[in-house]
Amino acid sequence: MLTVSQIAERFNISNRQVHNLVERGYLNVTHLYRNNNQGVTYLFSEEEIADLDIYSLLAEVQGAPARPKSRPASSFKQVIGAVRYYDRFLENISNHPEDTFLRCCFYLFHLNHYAKTYHENSNHLYRLKNQVIQKLYQENPSMLSARYLTGPDRYRVWLCEDCKDSAESSGMSYAAYIKNEYFCPKCSLHSVEKEYYSLIEFRVKLAEYKFTFHLPLASAERWMENLADLPQNTRKTGSYIDRMYLYGRPATPIEEQVFPINMIINKLENYLVTGKC
Repeated sequence: MLTVSQIAERFNISNRQVHNLVERGYLNVTHLYRNNNQGVTYLFSEEEIADLDIYSLLAEVQGAPARPKSRPASSFKQVIGAVRYYDRFLENISNHPEDTFLRCCFYLFHLNHYAKTYHENSNHLYRLKNQVIQKLYQENPSMLSARYLTGPDRYRVWLCEDCKDSAESSGMSYAAYIKNEYFCPKCSLHSVEKEYYSLIEFRVKLAEYKFTFHLPLASAERWMENLADLPQNTRKTGSYIDRMYLYGRPATPIEEQVFPINMIINKLENYLVTGKC
């Protein structure tokens, strides 16, 4: 793999010219490496570079008209923008008296996205999330407020004969029929787990910095005391199949490049052991 500087040195051109080739789509960034000092290194495939006529491409770039301002930024520029945004955030909180706390919240924010992206690792990621929130809450009770969001019970559905016939005629399994909530009032619903979709919401507000995290009631009640004394509200839920996934979103491709999952995990695991993030 080659860096920007190595490409510039190999072809006796400037780093700026290499960046111009990237922004015009002539060079593909193969990997983005982010070290623990928050620096970012763009890596390129040596085999791909060897197949390109760099000087002809530079001539095309120099002769090409300027890109219209209305044209959306390239994915590479989006990565650069995200890097700069996150770096400014981390730089700003570095002088805050609660910088470790805020830094953990920042990494926890990204961990939640990865937990919704990598389902095969979700048990480990959600367990780590629970442990970090527990430590943050117990050691900094004045900086996290908690409230109880009451959600509905978890139900088991038994289809009536008409709905069974309808599912079979449409080529759907009974499970898929139920998951899509096609069952009717004649079907039997039995509660199998009370408040299965209830959450404990944790809010952070330090000056202009705000974060919100959620834990399922079943996870939080293992270590939180006096849950009944928390402020309560009703949780807004979506359809039957998305109640557990209403809050948060999966990680974006840019997010995965700027803050790789292994980096996030290492930061938060280090916090659990050393208290530093």
